[in-house]
Amino acid sequence: MDVTLLDLETILRKYGRGVVAYGVDAPGGDPERWDGVSALILDHLTDTEGDITFTANDTNAALTLPEIAGEAPFEVTSTGEAPTLELPLFVADPDILPIISPIDSAGAGHIRVRDVSERTIVIFPEALFRKTDGTYAALTYDGAWKLDGVALDAAHQTLLAQSIWFWRCYFDRPQRMFKGGHGNDAKNIVTATLHAMMHPTVPDGQRLYTTGDPSLVAIDILGSS
Repeated sequence: MDVTLLDLETILRKYGRGVVAYGVDAPGGDPERWDGVSALILDHLTDTEGDITFTANDTNAALTLPEIAGEAPFEVTSTGEAPTLELPLFVADPDILPIISPIDSAGAGHIRVRDVSERTIVIFPEALFRKTDGTYAALTYDGAWKLDGVALDAAHQTLLAQSIWFWRCYFDRPQRMFKGGHGNDAKNIVTATLHAMMHPTVPDGQRLYTTGDPSLVAIDILGSS
């Protein structure tokens, strides 16, 4: 057996802040959970400040023989995940409030219980949108990923591989604060929590979330199949 050290100069050590996009029924339109069949349309939700945090909340069930070997597992079954995203969002714009609501409304108080309003949310590294000259441009997909109409280079393909796609999810209603300070103390930033749900039509093994390019796991976001 031979063990060779990696070239430490080539290891990717950071990929920076994230961008939150959400599924809509048309560009600039209303939020819509992707059906897994039609073309996926995304809009930029709002700006963030702070860490966007993904938590898998995975659980495992272990078979142990405590009278023989203590708590050491002999067999372990993965029983699934209940993933969440924590999004530190600027919410001074009131148009944001219904989008990050669990019931499509900035207010509450229905006489009957309601199903949650489902969303599709994608987190992209912001650097994925940055060209080599330092300016930012549109990311597009027409069967191939392009930045400003040019195919992604290797560095941008690596950034795309860091993206997280929540195909079906819902928001907890976040707190709201009326900030009495000035300067940085006046920033209206809240943490919105997003919960993944099982999507009924995307391929098995991807029904909660996908990491990286969806086409690599047979997910067609163009709706052409």
